Amino acid sequence: MENGQAQVVASGFLTLLASQIGTRIVTFVINLFIARLLTPGAYGLASVQFHLLTTTALFISREGFRRGCLRFGAAGVGAGGDDAGTPGAEAKEADDRGNAGGSNGSGSRKGGAGSGGINNRSVLRAAALTVPWGVVITAGVCGIALWQHTAGTTASSDEPEVPYYREAVLMHGIAAVLELLAEPFYILASVHLMFRSRVAVEFAATLTKSLVTLGLLSSRRLRHRLPPALTFSAAQLAMAAVVMAGYWAVGLRLMAKGRKDKAHKAGVSEISQRAARRHGDGGNSSSASAVPGSGSESNSWLYPWTPLERHVLATSVVFTLQAVEKLALAEGSKMVIATMQSAANQGVYGLVSNLGSLVVRTLFQPLEEAAFAAFSTWGASAKASGAGAAATEVAGTTATAATATTSSPSAATSAARLAPLARALSPMVKAVAVLGLLAAAFGPSYSYVLLRVVYGTRWSETEAPAVLAAYSAYVLLLALNGIGEAFVHAVLDARGLQQSNALLLVFSGVHLGVCVALVRQYGALGLVAADSANMVLRISYSTWCIRRFFRSLPTFSLHRDLLPAPNTLAAFATAAAAAATSNRLLLAGAASMPQRVFLRQAASHVGVGVVLLAALLGLLVRTERAVLRQVMEMRRQRREGGRRATGGGDDAVKSGKED
Repeated sequence: MENGQAQVVASGFLTLLASQIGTRIVTFVINLFIARLLTPGAYGLASVQFHLLTTTALFISREGFRRGCLRFGAAGVGAGGDDAGTPGAEAKEADDRGNAGGSNGSGSRKGGAGSGGINNRSVLRAAALTVPWGVVITAGVCGIALWQHTAGTTASSDEPEVPYYREAVLMHGIAAVLELLAEPFYILASVHLMFRSRVAVEFAATLTKSLVTLGLLSSRRLRHRLPPALTFSAAQLAMAAVVMAGYWAVGLRLMAKGRKDKAHKAGVSEISQRAARRHGDGGNSSSASAVPGSGSESNSWLYPWTPLERHVLATSVVFTLQAVEKLALAEGSKMVIATMQSAANQGVYGLVSNLGSLVVRTLFQPLEEAAFAAFSTWGASAKASGAGAAATEVAGTTATAATATTSSPSAATSAARLAPLARALSPMVKAVAVLGLLAAAFGPSYSYVLLRVVYGTRWSETEAPAVLAAYSAYVLLLALNGIGEAFVHAVLDARGLQQSNALLLVFSGVHLGVCVALVRQYGALGLVAADSANMVLRISYSTWCIRRFFRSLPTFSLHRDLLPAPNTLAAFATAAAAAATSNRLLLAGAASMPQRVFLRQAASHVGVGVVLLAALLGLLVRTERAVLRQVMEMRRQRREGGRRATGGGDDAVKSGKED
């Protein structure tokens, strides 16, 4: 990975991280009041059943295109703006590269992250296919949900029919279609790495949903008229409307900027042609006339699909198949509990799942998204420069040539390409490992205190504390798996992705089988145990892929480059043991304690945790100093790159830094 791509990772992660923290803090407070107003059964309806409905429809519809279209960002280098990729654009692009080959000015940076190097029209043509595909998927998912609910209520008298359930499902389907209408512009913003625009839209949408839900539940007049099913549906529709309006605004702004840049280039081209004619330079005139935007076919959206667009669509299909498997892996637990447990048990599991995954969504998901975008760019660039064989080997393909020694020129070239990527991957993995270790060390000892203080005894006296304690350890596995799969899926080629899909399919089958077996015996705890076993399998596969990918880099070591220092691991183990001891000594028999006594004991227990956390942070500053230096170096390079772009007058680079 080049320095500019590392800066994108650091910038994108920090931007998404700040937004996620702000969004989660606000929505956490609002959802806390919502949970206090709902019974476990009603909470389970929103957090499990309706969540599965919208997640299934949207994830299958758009995840493959979201990941596949990121390849436009890598291939857009030199693409020449809005009409690159049209018939004859390859010749134009070659002429442009020839003219810019000896230039050290802005032409050498042509086709960067800005709109000047990405074909917006090609991106939207491919991304627009999410709408018809998503409508079909949404209709099918809603139909299955209605059929399953009808069959379940007629077969069992213990579970009465939810009032207005059919209307609620239809409203959720309409909301999903509204979000899909915004998807082409979301993908366009992602290709342009417009993290801040995404942050603004997602924050507004999430806040709108939470406020509408709380407002409808808190209103005395509406609370008796609107059952929970319709309340959740109205909030989902409001969120979808904000998403659609926000991304349409972002997309139209990008398109307008692309047209402005295109007009500017056309003007520069015309001036160059006039100057060439005045000096009698016919050769340069023909080259200048090949500037993008001069062809008549650029005004049409119906030109034949280019090789790049076909490649992106093929990759999107592979990612879509993978999305189905990932959905089963990620939401298999909720699918099992939705069919095998009562609504009240679903509410308990939904509360713990949402609370336990708060750290995952806040800290790990932004890093995974930013890392995948940057790794995808690096992977495409590496393949274009002849390093694609290394990426193919990650999938386990057999090398056709004998393994070269590290002293050979090819091995040295491969090591030179891989070293920057290893230096970027190392701090990411160590950072998420440290955050996951924090959850695993303190979560089990403080889960009961958190639930009783925040949600009350209605939730703390159920199996929720035990499930949350197990989920805290599961967070560590989620963290490691997320960044590992982001790297592996970004650098694999189409054949490697197909092989990865096959393994994920096997993992999915094993996971669902273990879920069904364990949930009957251990309930929600069995679901967390099955999820943990699934994560172990996936982490093992990602680790094997990473090891093979970097095997031509002799300085790379899984233990040294991807794991925290031994002193750090020992410190976390000691802190976890001390926190568990404090929990046993101070909170034994907490269920029968009066609230005043419990609060006094809980305060002492929390004080012990604060001291342990402070000691851990002090140790981390010493033992993980190299990781901190790498992160600070990424931030420093990003600031310097931004200053150079501002002072250099390069429009393409400026537009790439804009968001």
